[in-house]
Formats: sequence, structure tokens, C-alpha cells
Amino acid sequence: MNAKERLIKVLKGEKVDRPPVICPGGMMNAAVTEVLEDISGNHNKDANPMAEAAKKVYDLTGFENYGVPFCLTVEAEPLGVEIDLGSKLVEPLVSKYNESSVKEIIERYNIHTTSADRMPEVINAIKKLKNDEVPVIGNITGVFSTASSVIDPLKLLKMLRKDPKQAHEFLEFVNKYTIDYAECMIDAGADVIAVSDPTATGEILGTKSFNEFIVPLFKEFIDRVHAKGVPVIVHICGNANNIIESLNEIGADALSFDSIVSMKVTRNIVKTGLMGNVSTHVLNFGSKEKIEGLTKTCINAGVNIVSPACGLGMSTPIENLKIMTDYVKKGQY
Repeated sequence: MNAKERLIKVLKGEKVDRPPVICPGGMMNAAVTEVLEDISGNHNKDANPMAEAAKKVYDLTGFENYGVPFCLTVEAEPLGVEIDLGSKLVEPLVSKYNESSVKEIIERYNIHTTSADRMPEVINAIKKLKNDEVPVIGNITGVFSTASSVIDPLKLLKMLRKDPKQAHEFLEFVNKYTIDYAECMIDAGADVIAVSDPTATGEILGTKSFNEFIVPLFKEFIDRVHAKGVPVIVHICGNANNIIESLNEIGADALSFDSIVSMKVTRNIVKTGLMGNVSTHVLNFGSKEKIEGLTKTCINAGVNIVSPACGLGMSTPIENLKIMTDYVKKGQY
């Protein structure tokens, strides 16, 4: 059984020989400093270094997937924000929000994902990575995190309370646009779509707002991706304990949580696949025994896919990532 077959089977709920061990990409990527040392060009900007970095992650760390892109800003860029593209060792970030009204943004921007800023580069990287052995994961920034990268997050949070109708309209606009992007990724060869929505955590939104504004849009996104025959992984950052039951309603094939969330407890709540959630702090600074111990704990708690709990620090040693991936592949838990 190769890596692609194993991951797809797990996401279909089928039995496999052992859990896959992956690092999807996007905010949860393993393009750490050691991986990027010999990459020429900006792996956050251009298709060739992007694909090269994805292959090096696979070759050097033992993670069983290719994943692109390596940041959370690709979706926001065509919607009138300014992006600092950073460098080889500094991730891109939003340097200036779109200060137009939400109504103006909706009316002004008709995004074509095949020609918008860096999106074609991501699509081309996926085409370069497409193969029969290693799963290619296309990474999408979730609807709320994308929306709060386009306009000031405080403005958006205030809108949820004071003008919910406008908030719904804006989020629906953003969601449609990310669906189009995901469909382009699939057409290019993505085997799995992974959605990371760090701002949509229960700590920030609370259960009521999450259920009202996010659950229906996640469900619409996932239904559209499923219609193209591709599974979806959803990652939520921070303390998501107050929204775990709600996530059962969205139809994801696997749910991923930060290290603050107990996999043992969550396994008894979620009705779908479970991914995670080895502490990124331990992966950066921990001993071999500690890394193997936490990996074993996750597996014994019932995770279907082993992965880091969230985004890895750039200084995380490849050696430590190999400790985790080698442990999973040995199959002796």
C-alpha cells in the first residue's frame, strides 16, 4: 500500500495497515529552515520553488504527502489587500487590509482563480507534483480567516453582532471564491483538500456565532469538494472544545485540532476521521523519548492520521520530525 492509497482509504473510513503521518501544508507546513536551505527562489511565490520545497519536505522529513502552498495569504491577496511576501525564511503576511466597505468589495472584485495573483502559481505547483504514489494536498485558508485577512478582524467581529446580514453576505462571497479555488486545485491534480481556519476557533467566535456563521459555509464548501470526488480535512486552532460537536455537522472526512484538545476525549465525540496532534513545541525542543511518547499517545487515543498539532516553528529540526514519522512507520505502538 503506497502513501496515497493509505491516506485516501483512511479518509474514506476504510481499514489500513497503520495511520498515515502527514503535514498538510498551508499554515501546517514543514518547510522549516533546514528544508529550505538549498531552495532557489521564493517558495511562497513561484511554482517551481514551491513544488521543489514540497518534494524536499517529503524526502527529508518522512511526512507522507506533498502540500502547497505554505502560507495563509494567497486567498486574501486578490481582494485588495497588501501582502508582504517575506523571504525564504519569513512567511508572507498581510501588511494592509482593504479599507473599502464590504459592499464595495463584493461589487468590485470578481476573482478568476486561474489568473489572480499567486493562485496560478499554486495551481501550477500542484500540476508539477501530481503523481500516483504520494498524495498531493491542496491547502485552503478557511472562510473566516480569509475574510479577516481582507478586512480588519475587529471590524469583522463587530459586524457579526451589529450587522449580521452584511456579515453573512461577505462571508458567503468569500466562501464562493474559496470553493472556486479548491475546485481549480482538484482539476490540477489535488488528491485531498485541507482547510485551515485559525480565526474560526471557538475561543474567538463562541459556539453560537460559529454555528450561525461558519457551520453552513463549511458544509457548503465540503459538499462542493465532495461533488468532485475529493476528501476534505479541516483544521481548527486553539481551544475548540466548545465547537467539536458542531463540527460533526459539516461533513469533513477528518478533523484536526491543536494540542490543547484531548484526542482521547474528542475521539468519543467526533463521528469522522481524527487527525493530530503532536505538540509543535515538543517537536521543536523535545527529546526523542518525549516525541515518541506523545506520538504513541495520539495513536492510542484513536487518531486516524498522525500530524503536528499546528504550524511548525521554522527552527524545528528535521531530525525531530523524522523521530515522529519513523515511529509511526514502524507500526509498534
